[in-house]
Amino acid sequence: MIKIGFGNRVKPKSFGFVPRYYDPAKEELEERIKKYKHTEDTSDNVENMKNRIKTGLRLKHYGDPNVRSSAVRQSNIRLLYIICVLGLAAYVLMSSNKVIALIEAFSK
Repeated sequence: MIKIGFGNRVKPKSFGFVPRYYDPAKEELEERIKKYKHTEDTSDNVENMKNRIKTGLRLKHYGDPNVRSSAVRQSNIRLLYIICVLGLAAYVLMSSNKVIALIEAFSK
């Protein structure tokens, strides 16, 4: 039967496994050793590829962080230059009498 009402509902039991001992450094070392083992098995190559992608996503960077920070800095400076040039161009166009004459010609 369906219970209708606002009473307390029974929540499902959750699985709360807590490992007794976990060493992430040891696990990472084992993965690196396994990555550099030379095997001819195709399924093992696929597993190595999956592990490389997984560790890359876990680390969330694909290289030197200094390179990325310098690229971000260059991008921000370039954006500032573009904004300044566009602002200057808009100021020159708006202060020109020809633009005002053009707007008046279209409004007639």
